[in-house]
Amino acid sequence: MIGTAFIWVVLACGTSVETARVTPVPAELQDHCTENIGEKRVEQVADQVYVAIGYDLGNTVVITTPEGNVVIDAMSRPDRAAEARADLPQGKTLALIYTHSHADHIGGASAWIDEGTEVWATEAFTPHFVKQYGVFREIEQRRASRQHGAHLSPEDLPCTSIGPRLDFTENAIGTGIRMPTHTFSGAQTLRFGGVEVELVAAPGETEDQLFVWLPEAGALMPGDNFYRAFPNLYTIRGTRRRPVDDWVNSLDAMRAREPAHLVPSHTRPIAGKEEVQSALVDYRDAIAWVRDAVVRGANEGLGPEDIDVTLPKHLAESPYLSELYGELEWSAKGIYTSELGWFEGGGGQLNPPPDVVAREIELMGGREAVLAEAQSTDDPQWALYLYEKLEMSAPDALRQRAEAVANTNERAYLLELAWEVDNGVPETVIPELDDVFLNSLPLEVFFEGMSVRVRPEVSGDVHETLLFDFGDTRWYVTQRRGVAQVVEGQMLPGTPEPFATLHTDPLTWKRIVLRQETTQDAIGDDRLTIDGNPLAVKTFTDRFRR
Repeated sequence: MIGTAFIWVVLACGTSVETARVTPVPAELQDHCTENIGEKRVEQVADQVYVAIGYDLGNTVVITTPEGNVVIDAMSRPDRAAEARADLPQGKTLALIYTHSHADHIGGASAWIDEGTEVWATEAFTPHFVKQYGVFREIEQRRASRQHGAHLSPEDLPCTSIGPRLDFTENAIGTGIRMPTHTFSGAQTLRFGGVEVELVAAPGETEDQLFVWLPEAGALMPGDNFYRAFPNLYTIRGTRRRPVDDWVNSLDAMRAREPAHLVPSHTRPIAGKEEVQSALVDYRDAIAWVRDAVVRGANEGLGPEDIDVTLPKHLAESPYLSELYGELEWSAKGIYTSELGWFEGGGGQLNPPPDVVAREIELMGGREAVLAEAQSTDDPQWALYLYEKLEMSAPDALRQRAEAVANTNERAYLLELAWEVDNGVPETVIPELDDVFLNSLPLEVFFEGMSVRVRPEVSGDVHETLLFDFGDTRWYVTQRRGVAQVVEGQMLPGTPEPFATLHTDPLTWKRIVLRQETTQDAIGDDRLTIDGNPLAVKTFTDRFRR
């Protein structure tokens, strides 16, 4: 699951502590954590293929060659990646391949990079990397912290169904990210030490996904397009739509190669052509079933809440489709809203009265009656619904509901909400990012967020422009009556002439934005100069939220 300005996993939420109360874990989840994730270990999949499982949320795969190693995915943080590297076959890293841009697959890259290491990804990697953790960073971070159970004990959450839990204690997740040095579209065949490695763009869980095919070994690495749980067609941490149709096609492209080994980036591998084919067919059919059910239901005039997406018996009983990670109901809502939006077709939904909740509570007998029902019911889901109507926190109902939940995303989210009632919402923590990573991030990443960070309450009467001059590129930032406009290159018509120009280099500006150094430090050693009134520049920048 990004320069700290925009990567949720990089911006970890404080220090992990154990909850005071332990919520019993359903047997299905406990068994899954043991059987499909288990302890730290390296498994040899084929003659040249090894996978490290149990070290981190994501796996790392190593392909050995006579000249060195090809590495697939790098885990979430450098220390965990380094531990796995020490246990995997030794050798120089010839190439590091990212199956996609989620930080649990790229955050430990620095532990794998050697002199001359090529870093491969699809052409869609960088755009997806930037947009997925962009302007909604704060809310995505908060939800992601809940989804991954940042403050839960192992007794409450033994695993994250697709791997060991992320560790937020040292704020190191994502700090070892290295951007790709080589990208491709479609397919790319590479050769390292005489070993042929095929990379195939395969949109699915993300738009920039790829799979790796090793024809000589019959091994296929699907990234996150397959793992031993129903897929996250929609994630409650919040994300843009996932390309469900493309996901089905990508699974078919994998099937066409008739792999003998399937080595996912989460959970343990599958061996044997028949078993692999069966797993891939069930997976693609389950996704297609949900998609088709939503289309049929929507065309019949049903809203997402009313569409039945229950899997047929042969899919529901598949060992690869337990709803331990994704959920059918979430998936249906995600597909519906991504295709048709929030409107379900009823006239009353278009402009409901602003006091609709208050009216509903009054019809239910008033706040006291609703509260009494919430406190007395034996149904925790009903209780949570009522408490939310009343805008009241309900830690006991959250924990009671979590007792029956084996889906780790939902379970963690519920228990984290209960933890926040007792402890408060954690503050954002910004870790140190090294200059190698910062240098690789495009400047637009740091300017994009300015438009949503302007403070309308102090800029409503302002119309002025500040110019940022980086030598080979210029950025005009304009505040116009509570709206911020950011333009690279040339000013747009009607833009006021800059009242000042700030001269610096990209790395210095990135470090200042991320609070890794101060403006005064940069001015002191002449890495930043200002043509114009420095006080006016400070007033201008203070109108943006930090």
